[in-house]
Amino acid sequence: MLNRDVIASPVFSSFFQEDTLHLQDTSLTDTTNIKPDTIASDSLNETTDTIRASKNKDKPFLEAEVDYSAKDSIVLSREDNKIYLYKNARVTYENIELTADYIEFIQDSNIVYAQGLKDSTGKVVGQPIFKEGKKTYDARFIRYNFETKKGYIRQVITEEEEGYLHSNVTKKHSNKEFHFKDGKYTTCNKDHPHFYIAITKGKVIPGEKIVAGPSYFVIGDIPLPVGIPFGFFPVQKKQASGVIIPAYGEEQNRGFFLRNGGYYFGISDKMDLQLTGEVYTKGTWGAHMVYRYRERYKFTSNISADFKKLVLGDKGAPDYSVSRDYAIRWSHSQSNKANPNSSFNANVNISSSSYDRNHSRNMDTYTTNTKSSSISYRKVWPSSPFSFNAKLRHSQNSKTNAVNLTLPTMSLNMSRIYPFRPQNKNSGEMKWYENIQMSYNADLENKISTKDSLLFTDTQFKDFENGFQHRIPVSLNFKTLKFFNITPRVNYRGVLYPRYTEKSWDETNSTVVTDTIEQFKYAHSLEPSIGLGFAPKVYGIFQFKNENAKVQAIRHVLSPSVNFSYRPDVGYMTDNYYDSYEDKTTGRTYEYSYYDNQLYSPPSSPRQSGSVSFNLGNNLEMKVRTPEDTTKQIQKVSILDNLSFSTNYNLFADSLNWSPISIRGRTTLFKNKINLSFAGTVNPYAINENGTVINNSEWRKNSSPGRLTNARISLDMRWESKQGKTKNGSGGNSRSSAGQASYYNYFDIPWSFRFGYNFNYSKQSFEANIRQSIKLNGNFSLTDKWKFDFSANYDIQEDKLVATSIGITRDLHCWTMSFDWIPVGYRQSYFFEIRVNASILQDLKYKKQRSWFDNY
Repeated sequence: MLNRDVIASPVFSSFFQEDTLHLQDTSLTDTTNIKPDTIASDSLNETTDTIRASKNKDKPFLEAEVDYSAKDSIVLSREDNKIYLYKNARVTYENIELTADYIEFIQDSNIVYAQGLKDSTGKVVGQPIFKEGKKTYDARFIRYNFETKKGYIRQVITEEEEGYLHSNVTKKHSNKEFHFKDGKYTTCNKDHPHFYIAITKGKVIPGEKIVAGPSYFVIGDIPLPVGIPFGFFPVQKKQASGVIIPAYGEEQNRGFFLRNGGYYFGISDKMDLQLTGEVYTKGTWGAHMVYRYRERYKFTSNISADFKKLVLGDKGAPDYSVSRDYAIRWSHSQSNKANPNSSFNANVNISSSSYDRNHSRNMDTYTTNTKSSSISYRKVWPSSPFSFNAKLRHSQNSKTNAVNLTLPTMSLNMSRIYPFRPQNKNSGEMKWYENIQMSYNADLENKISTKDSLLFTDTQFKDFENGFQHRIPVSLNFKTLKFFNITPRVNYRGVLYPRYTEKSWDETNSTVVTDTIEQFKYAHSLEPSIGLGFAPKVYGIFQFKNENAKVQAIRHVLSPSVNFSYRPDVGYMTDNYYDSYEDKTTGRTYEYSYYDNQLYSPPSSPRQSGSVSFNLGNNLEMKVRTPEDTTKQIQKVSILDNLSFSTNYNLFADSLNWSPISIRGRTTLFKNKINLSFAGTVNPYAINENGTVINNSEWRKNSSPGRLTNARISLDMRWESKQGKTKNGSGGNSRSSAGQASYYNYFDIPWSFRFGYNFNYSKQSFEANIRQSIKLNGNFSLTDKWKFDFSANYDIQEDKLVATSIGITRDLHCWTMSFDWIPVGYRQSYFFEIRVNASILQDLKYKKQRSWFDNY
């Protein structure tokens, strides 16, 4: 440490003139230039010292201390009042830090010089790095005045938001703005960028913009004949409104176009709005809106809307068509921290049935036939069994154009309580009545099923189905004989209907007349029932005698269950809700309820009911010895995850008592690489010559256990590699220490492949319908820069490829090249693009495409 009292003079030698910069040409890289009367510190010991501000009231002075240190040495020259710092030198003042292998500080003028030094190989190392607050400047030479906060920098690189600015000569001003000449602006982070905009001269206003003079493009060190007289690049951190430049091009079918142009509104840090549109010379146009809002720790909301008019063909021509499509999407998610007792969430996706078919660019979206939406609100009351739920739901099918809306459904629920249990009872035998439980549930619903074309044009409130119901179930569960569960229940149910119907026979027209009376009616019932369940588990194990065998044992688990339920005849309680009419032509009498075909079923049929359900589940697994495990551990391997058979017998039906037998199963093979699932339905009853099911078993008629009416087999196989590794274990491309060309182990390339097969069989009477399809998709990377992906669907019945796509992506460091190709089908098209990755230069790109609209 140097022990001396040095007063830092605030005098500033005017190196910064009005229009020019002057730099002293003095050799500062050799310590032999230091005067003989200088004092040097011990070498190789890091040294530090502090320059304190001058207290001379006649001159301006520094407002803080200047601290400095060096790894190798600090040299003080008394003759010219300079300090020389060598090797890993550092000088700090307020929020300013300067580091370099050589720094020279002039105490009289508070000016500091910094540059690198040549090492033993002649390479310049330890070049200056200047930091002011959060800004960093990498340079070859820096001269800076701590008092005026002005500086001169040669060959500097600084980061401005997503871009990098290189300049040959830079003048920094006290307001942190700086002028430069011979500059480069790029988003490539290489010292020698792959592309840049060459700027002859310019000015940087930090946090706002870069103003450029005459400029031109350079790609791969090749200047392009594309120049601009002036320009500016926004580098703002805060939101700012502005015009969105549209893309332009031409399509054969829709004509010339301007697309995705509009205006961006940076409303605040929490919200923004984007309005864009597209227009084609042959009549097609569209409008798009995106609104985003985010409240930290509360919620995030996004709303988008699309309205498009699609015109294909020439007016008056046979192939001329006009389609008007819309799509509305809204997502809203509430943070768990906002309110632990209530939540509001939304996921809305509504569109016209032809929107995805006409405008989707994504193959998965294009092949999806159904959409659904939901908006939900939930409220719970702490220390209470009550909760409230409200939902708005929507679903639609683009093939059938069917739309189902529920606006809204609301429910108030009371979770299960035990009204006869003492609150403070901790032990002792439980009384039977203390197991009595009850709950409460109330539902209010309003919904409609219609076509999307009629939804907003021909729909009235009377077309909606609505109603209210509430239930109070009371039950008791106890076990007897170890395996039998007995559950007596009493359920009170009340329903409020908005209308009711009356039916009568019209003898004049020999038909049934139905009158609908729009009047609220309340119907209720008390429904007693009893259930008896028997569900044991049976285990069977086959043990192999050879202890060294790979398969040690096979275990079979049978899970049979029988459930009986009975509800007595309580018709006397609900007789007023039912009536009958006689068909005079046949003499038959038909019973009906005043509340048939409404949202909620009528309370309690007047007839007794009872059923017995049967289910048999199977699980098969084996214990195997892992050969690569030296400890010879036993591992369980599943052979059959589940194989179940289920049916039901109606005790009081006059015919067709047995329900169809349902068969389901699934299994996984080769460590979950292959998933196989299957299902089927077998009807035990035969059909007559008209294809109608009759009360005669298939076994008696055709000596068959039943008719297979439905069957489904789904096979899904997935394989993927481990991340590609090179011989040195670093992954990806590798260059040897000798500097030889890179190599890549192509047997370790990252890849994934999926094969899917679906088989569907249906035969309700005499005609069988079979549908089969194969789906392939996968991706692989030949190197860490190249990625290929593909998807193909093959319809076996139609014998053609559908929904097939191929994609190629190449990482070009600061650029990305992508190629998407749909080779078959009426959506046959391709899209090729090379674009800059940074969003600030998103319009710097090249595109070539063929739209699938040209296939019409």
